[in-house]
Amino acid sequence: MIYYNYVSTQASWDCIQTIFLCVPGEYAGSMEKAEEYARRSGWVQTAENNAAVLIVPLAENGWKTQDVSWIPEFYDLHKNDFKAPGGVSIPGRDGILWLWETMIYLAGYEDGADYAAEVLTAHPGFFAASLLKDGKIGSYEYADLEASHWFVRKPSDYSKKNCEIGSAVWMCGNIDESTRNYFENIPGSEVQVSEEVPSSDTVMNTLFNHTLRWKNSPDGEIRHYLGKKDYAESERYHHDSVTCGGLEYPFTVYLPEGMTKENMPVLPVVFSIHGRGEPTWVFAEKNGWQALADETREFMVVYPDSRYNIWSIERDKDAIRTILEKVMKDYRADSERVYLSGFSNGAVFTCQQASTYPELFAVASPWNGPGMEACVRLGIDPYVYHEAFKDSGYDMPFWICVGDSDGKASADREDELDILIPVNHCVRTSNEVWDGTNHYTKENGYTDGERFTTRVFRTEDGSVRVGLTVMKNMPHGAVWDESRAAWEFMKKFRRPAGSKQTAEVKE
Repeated sequence: MIYYNYVSTQASWDCIQTIFLCVPGEYAGSMEKAEEYARRSGWVQTAENNAAVLIVPLAENGWKTQDVSWIPEFYDLHKNDFKAPGGVSIPGRDGILWLWETMIYLAGYEDGADYAAEVLTAHPGFFAASLLKDGKIGSYEYADLEASHWFVRKPSDYSKKNCEIGSAVWMCGNIDESTRNYFENIPGSEVQVSEEVPSSDTVMNTLFNHTLRWKNSPDGEIRHYLGKKDYAESERYHHDSVTCGGLEYPFTVYLPEGMTKENMPVLPVVFSIHGRGEPTWVFAEKNGWQALADETREFMVVYPDSRYNIWSIERDKDAIRTILEKVMKDYRADSERVYLSGFSNGAVFTCQQASTYPELFAVASPWNGPGMEACVRLGIDPYVYHEAFKDSGYDMPFWICVGDSDGKASADREDELDILIPVNHCVRTSNEVWDGTNHYTKENGYTDGERFTTRVFRTEDGSVRVGLTVMKNMPHGAVWDESRAAWEFMKKFRRPAGSKQTAEVKE
């Protein structure tokens, strides 16, 4: 595979955006010409300014001879080949950049855009957003083929065609109506049209930096978010930081729409803890907590940030406690109703925090965390549940969420249930199942309820204290209904000051 690439000198531990640039054919025949166009069109500088990686495929025999699978095959082969210019990446990657699989973008110009349009028909789920300048689809032969299912290559009972997967596309210059109609008629697609050709900075700042393909299914869907700059400047988020163990920990507080520090009532606190490699400016809007806070007006959300975008119990043991102390001081927060939720590495950290400092929290809800055995075997973490937790006398209601197709987190959590069921005084034989027919219904506010199956475990008096939800056709991602299900469970419990036992919240 022959290509030109440019790696931003700013690329480091944040999740990296990858931009594939298909240049006009006259520039695609040599490395020198490809670089010339990449610089002249502004994409090299745009990549530099955005800490991104730019890839320019070469088509020495013309774009018409280029295989439409070149780009996804290139990514699979070379995604771990790019080093951070400063030598610092996410810990554990030895300086190798993480080309984030939900942030892959495509830009094509002239006959390079024709090729890019063909690639989009063959691999629509691969890209978060695309720019086509003068591009048109020459053949629709890939449209009716089964999709590659980018996030789950072999889902069990899920199947979609390429023509059923939405794309975010900016078409500019000479607009081909057939191509435009094709994309516009796909559910979930978003097509923007302009005769004027936008600069690379305009495309990056108005489309690419605000669009990702969220992993809520084997093909994902287009999801918009504020992006790093707008997140930092948004008045909807209250940014702060604490110092703990000599390290700074930024965090963000989100209050329900219309509330301020001055007019808010006393609210429960939900910590939403990001996963490995994913800072809060990416993570915050994707998991549904703030949308649910606006809808219910029942809680506030706190998004903590870790150093180098990874949580470590040895280094960060007291970070959440320190942030909580600051939140309690600055906001009208209910100290008896503090809840933990986290995704992936943040899910492991949720379990670690809940079992290490159970006196601080009322409920924990880990999502898509690597299993206990995998964490120890692979050296991910020294423990998931503190060794003293089981005999500490503390209970801790737990609501666990996992995907049935998650390659990073097994749906088998029996070893965790062996800890959590007795800790919460549940009866193993109380196991019952909630699903989309009896619980996660549209009447109860769920939109993806048919994908949920939950085993719940009760105490002898009938109180549900442990839940394990498995989501159908779910990769290493999430759907907003998870926050609804978790909150429905969480809000029933509080931890009275000084008590080892949680109590139920009276309506």
